[in-house]
Amino acid sequence: CDNYGARWFMAACIFLSAIPTMMTGLVNTSFGLNVLRLFVGIAGGSFVVCQYWTSSMFTREVAGTANALVAGWGNLGGGVTQVIMGSVLFPLFKWMYGEV
Repeated sequence: CDNYGARWFMAACIFLSAIPTMMTGLVNTSFGLNVLRLFVGIAGGSFVVCQYWTSSMFTREVAGTANALVAGWGNLGGGVTQVIMGSVLFPLFKWMYGEV
């Protein structure tokens, strides 16, 4: 990150994890799913880059608070996604297409 900057690593991490994420609809076997999940796991590396980026943008006095806030919002996004998928989209699919 020091030589190239955090945004290049963040862009590469997101781009490299987007390709296998788009391919998940094409999986027919459990082995294929495991391989894709391995490559989708690259997205977890964006957390490290995000923490580095946030630390470099704020002074030492507030960097810990900023990192905690960024990490909290990231985890909140995962939780909100679970709630929306379970309570909004699945009943909508059941209503539109019958048994899901």
